[in-house]
Amino acid sequence: MSIDILFELQQETRRLFIAGSAMAAGDLRLTKLLPRLRNLGESAPVFKRLADATDELLAAEREESAAKLLELGTLLSAVLYTQGRTETAGESQPVQGAGVGLKTDTTYRKLNPLILALTTKGQGRLEQIRASFEDGSFLDLRALQAICSALDDSYAEIPDYVQEKLIPAFGSDAVPVLRSQLNLQGGKGDGRRLQLLHRQLGRSMIDLVAEAAVDGSPEVKIVAVSILGEYPEQESLVLQLSREKRKEVRSAAYFSLAKLGTAAALQRLYEAAVSKDRELAVDPIRASASSELMGRMIRFGEDALERHLSGEGSDKSEAAEQIRTAISCLEGSGRQMAAETYSFLRKLLSSEAFLVQETETTQEAAAELLLELDWPEADRFAIELGDAGRGSFLGHGFRAAFRQMPPADVYHRYAGFLSKGKSKAAKELLGAIRSLAAYQTRGDEERDGAGVVPEAAWDPRWVQLFIRLDLPELVCLFAQRADRDVTDYLTGKLQNAKANDWHVYDILLALFRIRYREAPELLMGHLEKGAGRHLYYLNWQHKRLIASMPKAYAPRLRAFAEQAAYESVRNELFSIIEALEEKPDDAAEEGGRGLWGWIRNKMS
Repeated sequence: MSIDILFELQQETRRLFIAGSAMAAGDLRLTKLLPRLRNLGESAPVFKRLADATDELLAAEREESAAKLLELGTLLSAVLYTQGRTETAGESQPVQGAGVGLKTDTTYRKLNPLILALTTKGQGRLEQIRASFEDGSFLDLRALQAICSALDDSYAEIPDYVQEKLIPAFGSDAVPVLRSQLNLQGGKGDGRRLQLLHRQLGRSMIDLVAEAAVDGSPEVKIVAVSILGEYPEQESLVLQLSREKRKEVRSAAYFSLAKLGTAAALQRLYEAAVSKDRELAVDPIRASASSELMGRMIRFGEDALERHLSGEGSDKSEAAEQIRTAISCLEGSGRQMAAETYSFLRKLLSSEAFLVQETETTQEAAAELLLELDWPEADRFAIELGDAGRGSFLGHGFRAAFRQMPPADVYHRYAGFLSKGKSKAAKELLGAIRSLAAYQTRGDEERDGAGVVPEAAWDPRWVQLFIRLDLPELVCLFAQRADRDVTDYLTGKLQNAKANDWHVYDILLALFRIRYREAPELLMGHLEKGAGRHLYYLNWQHKRLIASMPKAYAPRLRAFAEQAAYESVRNELFSIIEALEEKPDDAAEEGGRGLWGWIRNKMS
């Protein structure tokens, strides 16, 4: 029988439940339904009962209308429940379970913020995902689908984090969901899924990976080609893909060939390096670490040098590009091919016709490679290049001399170049000194306090030279003790500095490090002069300096902290001051590193 009229009647009774039963008397919509119910009631008693109940509701007094409406609604609901159909059309099919053994112990209240972060847009999502990873609440069956779907998220950091942290934690339990979501014609997210599936299933995925490499979308194909490099039997397919039109696919194929390392693979990499694909081939050739291939690149570079010296116009420019490619391929090889590489570089950098303005970038790369060899003969040649008066090589010569010569000889040989003012040679040499000093002090600052170059590695006259040249940042790095010239220069710089000058804290750290007696008072004066108004946060310099203060300055430091503009800064200052007040006398006697380490442990 038809149940359409039953649904119409249900809709009207719901309307009256909302509007109130008092509105049912003489209701026009119910009145229109009543004749149809009467007609159906002639063949089905249940419709006759519904028609009678509707009629009674229409004629009911206000006091009885609520009971009549409830009676009609109850009867109608019972009829609808008995007349409805719940079966699904079609034939039944067996369902194969995924065999996922994940738990669902996490309360949904705790899990819901993670699911929202994975399935919606907006700020703060990555922080929520990280928090769920750290407390382990993400390891829940209900979150797995959303986590795997997040590989398609448009905010790149979320798919990266999900791929590297969340999904690997599920292990094989994530495989069924990843398989169901994988689309070989999809985007980057599907490339990630293929990568994760291969990580779990290994060689059993090889047929699917090969299919993706041939017929997949560009994003999926790139990942698939990268995977094929792990399987030597796929060499022919990778070689074929290295000739694809899309350069991203060719690049992935070159890296896979570098992994394979077969004769055919190396030959294809060489062909790419000497063709228009040279930029794509450089990194794969470096990754291959093949002595045979690097030897061929050296010979290719030597041939290109001959063509450059004898060529004209476009041929000369093309040869210069080929030389640059050969050098790029050799970068990072270290001493692996030192003798052959040195011979090539010596020919190159000794050719006056090559040392022109148009090839300066290649000259710089060749000089860097010369130092990278870390070979005595190469270092001596670099020193010769610097001595030849070419400003572009002076910095490289200095770095080579620093490795090969005593500190006094290095100073005697190079200090004079700095007196040439703003010449190119002086700039090159200062750049080399700054680079070397930064490397030697790398990591010292935040861990141990102000950085300082190793005293035994440098001649003590450098610091005096930097004072004369008015180079405060280098004076701070090279000052070893509280000599009068050093302290007079640094304190003079402090007096002329502005409150927000970044040199101020470097100078103060250096004064504390060399144990200048007036350093605490200078710092306190700087802070009390109004520096607190510019403190939006405390960096490692502020913390290190305040922690280096004597206990006697604690009251003044507290007074300064109370005037800080930001509560977070005040709280950090008070924590350091409290630790300062508790520090033992022996820690204070140790000075710099021992004291700073003690206070950091106290605050942690």
